[in-house]
Amino acid sequence: MPLLSQLCIIGMTLCQNCDLHGLKLLFMPRCLRYTGSSFCVGLRVCVMNIESKWLEDFLVLAEVRNFSLAAAKRNVTQPAFSRRIKALEQTVGAELIDRSKTPVALTASGRLFRITARTLINQMMDGIGQLSDLSKLGGNIVRVAAAHSLATSLVPSIQSELRAGKHNPILSVEAIDVDDAIEELQEGGCDLLLAFDDELLRLPPYQSLQIGQAELLPVSACDSDGNALYRLSSNREVPWLAYSPSSYMGRQVEVVRDKVNLQPVFSSSMTDLLKSLALQGVGVAWLPDYAIKQELQEGKVAIVGDESLRLPITYYAYRYQARLHPAGEQVWQALRLHVNK
Repeated sequence: MPLLSQLCIIGMTLCQNCDLHGLKLLFMPRCLRYTGSSFCVGLRVCVMNIESKWLEDFLVLAEVRNFSLAAAKRNVTQPAFSRRIKALEQTVGAELIDRSKTPVALTASGRLFRITARTLINQMMDGIGQLSDLSKLGGNIVRVAAAHSLATSLVPSIQSELRAGKHNPILSVEAIDVDDAIEELQEGGCDLLLAFDDELLRLPPYQSLQIGQAELLPVSACDSDGNALYRLSSNREVPWLAYSPSSYMGRQVEVVRDKVNLQPVFSSSMTDLLKSLALQGVGVAWLPDYAIKQELQEGKVAIVGDESLRLPITYYAYRYQARLHPAGEQVWQALRLHVNK
């Protein structure tokens, strides 16, 4: 029984050939052009058979990074699981797993294929839901990794826009450190990434969309009269609520650190935590303007220091150039519309 007449994923099209014990998929690896009812392949076609259970095996292994654990999760023996992963690699013609590392890691091809595999599984679930007139939640989930401050400040403000459309996307947002969020995209662990400017992510095989610009502002809590508790200078030591030195924000502030006399009293990669301590008057912190708009208006914090200490930052949405599942593509287009407002 055919699953769908055709499904499109990055560089591949799904033909209608299946069985009851693991859908067998016919892939044609090429960039496809949609013509309204089908996808045209203009170059040489190489047909390959892939079973859906292999894709599910691969996704579990990509998550747990251990053959024994992945085999247990898939309820098969490790030798059988290993053979299935090897069969998948032989079929796609690329090594997906780097077995020389402990725990095992995804190769560059594996990271890209993880997006493809998850997209295809989502499309299959979505297709089965359409055929049975059921709504499948899994096909609508859009995995978003976001820098902490963007997750808490940006996402809520545009969430309603991102959900508009026929696919009813459900955002699954993970707020993590910027560098970890970038790794999450590179490893294929998310559909979209909301993070700050990264030159490598603005080059193929990634696609980027500039969402906005902001400033990192040096701020201090205010007293009852609205005056800043601390002033920045080059000769008087000021308690400093610092970003972790290895974090993106930490690297930005490091550029101006020698201009003022700062004494670190606390360190974290989380903007919200530094903001909370700054409001308590513990010290001075550099915070993104979008995270303290209300506090500035209410006079709870004040900008200290001259303009040279204000640091411009740009934030982007990133993804692989690979085509996402329909709900993911809808969210990406909603981001485009948000930017063009």
